[in-house]
Amino acid sequence: MGVFNNARRGPRTGGDVVRSRIASTAGGTDPYVFSYRHVEVHAYVLSQPVHHVLYCTYGKSRVDSSQPSAGTQTELTLRLPGSPALPEQWPADLLARAAREEIEPGHYLCLDTPRGTLTGFVFVTDPVLGVVDGPTGLIRFTYAVGLAGDDLERMLSWDPAKFAELACNRVPLGITSTRREPLSADPRDRAYLDRVVGAEGASIGAMHARYLDVDASGRVDLDPAAARAVIRAARHRLLHGRTFALLNGDTWLLFDPESPTTDLADDHIVVASPEALAHELLAVFDAAPGAYRLQSAPLKLRVLDPST
Repeated sequence: MGVFNNARRGPRTGGDVVRSRIASTAGGTDPYVFSYRHVEVHAYVLSQPVHHVLYCTYGKSRVDSSQPSAGTQTELTLRLPGSPALPEQWPADLLARAAREEIEPGHYLCLDTPRGTLTGFVFVTDPVLGVVDGPTGLIRFTYAVGLAGDDLERMLSWDPAKFAELACNRVPLGITSTRREPLSADPRDRAYLDRVVGAEGASIGAMHARYLDVDASGRVDLDPAAARAVIRAARHRLLHGRTFALLNGDTWLLFDPESPTTDLADDHIVVASPEALAHELLAVFDAAPGAYRLQSAPLKLRVLDPST
């Protein structure tokens, strides 16, 4: 009879494994389903270990397949506090958009517009759902941990994985809130972060720029967020003797403390970056729109607002 039932249902799929894994923590709770063009997001209102809503994508991994696949697949998760009669839609919208990208633990997401105190997310392996092995291969539940206030800036100045570990140790289950204070609001955590950031510097060696254009004259056009990344890198990468790059398609800008010369081309620039250049960037460069000419490198940095 068991063989007959299995033949009637067909082979076990990746979706069976995803649903079974969530059921192991959600019990018999039925999900609210948010449907999008390329993925669903299921929301479960749970009471254990604290009252919260678990959001999980369904369809980023191979949920309709029973065939093995190389590599580790992903479903994205997020948790909000409370027990609402109806789960809010914005976390589902956010996960559905994020599901279009290849996201792994250690990656992060910056919100263009903060939601309350929420300014972004850092991703870790879900502390409850973890990684499961199914007919299609390994499936990781990759968890979005909310960042509040200056959490995002402090994380980018240090190390996303290490910051995520600290945040999850301070916030039960790493639950996201739009009202949480940043970790730096606690004097002990602020002192700890100041110390480790100063000692270790930043682990992020490259960032995608929304807008970046260069040419062989030394002109560099970039958006304000990319300019902030350069300033951050000057303090937390270049002064530690580490490289930093901005990328946009085939165009790139590399600051290299070990390069003896600056290389200028119409699609890339490599900037010799001794301490003097880092200090000049920190002294004269700004993320406000405008033009900034450097003395320690043949560069003219123009910060532009691409929306205007």
